[in-house]
Amino acid sequence: MKKNTLIMLTVFIAFFFYAFPVMAADNNVENYPIASGVVPHHLLAKEIMEDFFGFISGQVQHPDTIILLSPDHFNSTVLEQEISFIAVDWETDQKTIYDIPIDASLLKKLVINHNIKQNHCAILSEFGITNLLPFIKEYLPKTKIVPLLMPEDISREQLDHLVYSIHKMSSPNTIMIASIDFSHYLPMEAAAFHDIRSIRVLLNLEKEHFKNIEVDSWQCLYSVRLFAKLRESENPVIIAHKNSVHFLPFDSDKTTSYFSVIFQGGQTEKEVKNETILLAGDMMFDRGVAELMKQNSTYYPFQKIVQLLRGVDIVFANLEGPVVENPLEFSGDLLKLAFFPKTLEGVKWSLINLLSLANNHITDMGNEGFEETIDWLDKYQINFIGNPLPDDNDNPNSNFSTEYSVFLAFNRVLPFIHFQEEIIKEIKTVRRKNPHKFIIVSIHWGNEYQSTSSPAQRELANQIIAAGADLIVGHHPHVVQEIELIQGSPVFYSLGNFIFDQQSLPETREGFLVGLTVEPDRISCRLFPIQNPLGQPRLMKRAEAEIFLKKLARKSDKSLWEEIEKGIIEINRKN
Repeated sequence: MKKNTLIMLTVFIAFFFYAFPVMAADNNVENYPIASGVVPHHLLAKEIMEDFFGFISGQVQHPDTIILLSPDHFNSTVLEQEISFIAVDWETDQKTIYDIPIDASLLKKLVINHNIKQNHCAILSEFGITNLLPFIKEYLPKTKIVPLLMPEDISREQLDHLVYSIHKMSSPNTIMIASIDFSHYLPMEAAAFHDIRSIRVLLNLEKEHFKNIEVDSWQCLYSVRLFAKLRESENPVIIAHKNSVHFLPFDSDKTTSYFSVIFQGGQTEKEVKNETILLAGDMMFDRGVAELMKQNSTYYPFQKIVQLLRGVDIVFANLEGPVVENPLEFSGDLLKLAFFPKTLEGVKWSLINLLSLANNHITDMGNEGFEETIDWLDKYQINFIGNPLPDDNDNPNSNFSTEYSVFLAFNRVLPFIHFQEEIIKEIKTVRRKNPHKFIIVSIHWGNEYQSTSSPAQRELANQIIAAGADLIVGHHPHVVQEIELIQGSPVFYSLGNFIFDQQSLPETREGFLVGLTVEPDRISCRLFPIQNPLGQPRLMKRAEAEIFLKKLARKSDKSLWEEIEKGIIEINRKN
């Protein structure tokens, strides 16, 4: 395994236990009643599975029954032609599975009020079930089971109904277990970024956010967490949090995360407080990109990057042009842009949920085109900030606020610009109204195709930070520029292109995204280098990313060289 990967593993492990200060499982954990738990089903993570069931086995009283929930990896529920759970045959003489007794009595009670279908073959084919059975048999030989396959389109209301029924009908000594793997098919650094939100949503029981976490069945996770709440046993004991890279003799760009936790009685831990944000650069859906979308699909630009965009609280990018029903075909020398409304179907599908309109192309179809753009964004329920027309009182330069952060966007490129004085004034106003929030300023600025920032950019950056901003993210140069720390606040002068058709220069086909984790006392900035061939960005492979990050480090703030090369910048927040 490469040296840099080992360094990243060390950084990630240290970060995780700092970010999630809950008790790791050990021999000193008291015997509190266990309600539920989460365990991986990949046998690659065998040691985590052994520790999980060993922990349960070490309790004074073993469970009477385990409700074992698994994703329906092979879509067995589709064969039923309706939304239903899949269970073992409960009406036959076969009362065991892998010589483990089935709690047929409980299963029959549940069938009365729920759409549960018998399909013994589907259960036996599902590795989310069968991979766990040998551990149950070894560690909990007297425990019965009720295995259920979870349909991927089951609703939260249906889950509530099922879990409440299990709570009422099962013995007090019943445990519900979710057989779940976390982030998939991403480099370890990206998987770690996704896990932060997934774990927070799980531990905090953020009901409205389960649908957008990067796991193979949010429904299974939601069920075990709700069951813990109903059983008044919500104290999390973390068994392990690892990545498939930990168990492989080689490095990989496509990994799986494993997070294992048990919910039991005892003193409940404090709420996990963080927010994850992904910052991207310029998006342009005209010219060559429009032609490629026409030949392929509306989703074409996002198909190779969408896995990274999922499972994040806020995904932000700059929309480099208006959205209108009848865009004009501009001649090549006019450098004007306009996008069809159907473009927003792809944006919505990708889960990009916040756009900057503060750029020099958003008014290429005039003020009417700008107004129509706002109407289309409202229709697709995509948030936006940044009015390029500073004297437009009907559409002021609004900000977007979350529980922990505030976003603002400004344009400094003609024909319409925000003047320096009004930028500073608005930031100061937002800071005064939000003294404890993390303020992110997006700004369209700089000189095209210049690999480093201009003196004017650096001067304005200092004033923006002094006014109260905590982070600056820039775009417009179409190439990557340096990273700087100003008074402890990061400035990303230009992220480069995200989705664009510029292919003539190697520099315009590169960029990076910033994955922010905002916590009350610090932030982490993960750097995700991308290549953008033919308007379809993808994460760079590890070898490519290492070269890119080293090059970026050498033109950035010298104090950041080591962190940039590792791909993660850690900063303590200003009080």
